[in-house]
Amino acid sequence: MLCVVIWAAVPAACESRVVRYNPMLGGLPGSESGTPIVRDQGDYQDPTRVADEQIVLEDATGKKTLIAKTGRHLMIHIHQTLEHNDKALFVDQVLSDITRREYYTRGLDPGAAFDVVLKRREDVLNLFDAIPAGEFTPGVFMRSVGGGVQRIEVDGVLARGLRWTGMDMVMEGGNWKLRWFVTPRGSRR
Repeated sequence: MLCVVIWAAVPAACESRVVRYNPMLGGLPGSESGTPIVRDQGDYQDPTRVADEQIVLEDATGKKTLIAKTGRHLMIHIHQTLEHNDKALFVDQVLSDITRREYYTRGLDPGAAFDVVLKRREDVLNLFDAIPAGEFTPGVFMRSVGGGVQRIEVDGVLARGLRWTGMDMVMEGGNWKLRWFVTPRGSRR
């Protein structure tokens, strides 16, 4: 009998509460939910959230440090180094160590990578137009291709006519670096 009383009292002593519930579209004006929407993230800070105006740091001497916590940040750095014809910054802080080593192994200066990208600037801009928010572009996903390399690639209708359909990147020192660009499947461009 004592066990039955304890068994009946235990559920009455438990408390249930929603700690975090943020459904898709829950933040739209007039949206309703059967469960209260709780967006409190506590002390959590998303490490990838860096304002665009804070992804280039410049010290008193004018030396720049590029921050690329997302593929979109990396795209901005690629675009800006091309726009300002800044080969040294591209090679030093945009291009991945892996790609630089490949150029050295082939007896080439990694600056040649910048020359290739500059020559194909239109292809880069067309790709970036197709994925304006990088991995956050609707319908575009980031996937692993091995060796720590992540790929952002567009396909289907959006890829039609693109000479480069994606970008491979690798995390180095807490920032994404360019591994290289991806050609359409089945293409030798």
